[in-house]
Amino acid sequence: MEDNKEKARVEIRPGVWMAYEDHWFGEPWTTPETVVMVHGNSESSRAWTCWVPHLARHYRVVRPDLPGYGQSPEPADYGWSAPELARDLGLFLDALNLKTCHLIGAKYGGSACIRLAIDQPDRLSSLCLFGSPVRGSGTGNADLIRDKGVRQWAAETMRSRLGSAVSEAQIGWWTNELMGKTGKRAAFSASSSRIGMELADELPRITAPTLIVTTQESGLQSVEAVERYARQLRNAKVIVMPGDSYHIAAAEPDTCAQHALTFIQQASAQRAEAAR
Repeated sequence: MEDNKEKARVEIRPGVWMAYEDHWFGEPWTTPETVVMVHGNSESSRAWTCWVPHLARHYRVVRPDLPGYGQSPEPADYGWSAPELARDLGLFLDALNLKTCHLIGAKYGGSACIRLAIDQPDRLSSLCLFGSPVRGSGTGNADLIRDKGVRQWAAETMRSRLGSAVSEAQIGWWTNELMGKTGKRAAFSASSSRIGMELADELPRITAPTLIVTTQESGLQSVEAVERYARQLRNAKVIVMPGDSYHIAAAEPDTCAQHALTFIQQASAQRAEAAR
């Protein structure tokens, strides 16, 4: 199990450390481009486990644990806002000497990726978003975490998160082995920080080719809302998958990974052609 082995760690700024997984299964005599994958609230790099076999034969795959999650310690004065997370993702790229990367984010982690793409557009070769909002959506999650704790919040919301088609075993793993193990302060603060989040007006600043994946019956945001914010981007593609999961990256990892791989490869080819 990934969380039972010690991950690499790097100090990105004084007192803030980030653990991460780093995989490359291609020819060792080649130098691949890098894909960085950013998990959502109350998750860790383990959320992307099923994606790695699809991507790591073609790209170096780096999966950080955001501060306070997984094996990354919880800084005493951290707030978990999208701007703070975006800044620290940029510092994480600096610490790994990554001038650019392909960035993949899910849920609130994707919102932090959007913020990074707005603030530092030249750092991204492409951006892939899976169920990632650009606006806050009420106090419901923060209220549940405050009143019932992280594990009970995860248990009560997991079916709507993962959708009606996933197995009870998958529901149980995400509830008990991943999200339910998150510290209350990190989970509550991230949910609270998202309440007033507003990224939509700054989306035109994003220059990277962007893939947005949602579902037909997502409880997080309508297809119309997704398509509306996609139109504010310079170069965006929207894929609408069947189903009612709003965490489609977790519910359908194989299909989503293939969508991301195809999109990233196309972006890489276009960059190579433009450089000629």
